[in-house]
Amino acid sequence: MERNCSSFSTVLHRGRLIYVEARLQGGAPWGFTLKGGLEHGETLIISKVEEGGKADLLEHPLQVGDQVVNINEVELSGSRQEAISLVKGSYKTLRLTVCRHALALKDKERVSSSVFLPLSAERNQLSVISIMVAAGTWLTPW
Repeated sequence: MERNCSSFSTVLHRGRLIYVEARLQGGAPWGFTLKGGLEHGETLIISKVEEGGKADLLEHPLQVGDQVVNINEVELSGSRQEAISLVKGSYKTLRLTVCRHALALKDKERVSSSVFLPLSAERNQLSVISIMVAAGTWLTPW
């Protein structure tokens, strides 16, 4: 898929959190939907990203589950209605900052692996533990 040249995104790592700052150009539709908010007693998150849409074609695309932090440089209170108003008020450019956990990787960035560990040295039994790891990252299931 070809990336949109006028839109762009940057990533900031803050401990276990990743902040993605996205600037989408060209007007609606922006290619994502929101869910939750204070009105529903939930965190305001991205609930859907349209494949091939503006939010998907960024170098660092938005992902389902990303928490919306600010829109058009306005820090959000967590209200879905506030977020929708800010998004709808964006004419040609939408600036969006989302937050995700560093381990929240897209499926295509994950590699499935099986690890064989001895259960009992006396009986030579093996236990199979399947884990998901990111390429170049070591994770342990405990």
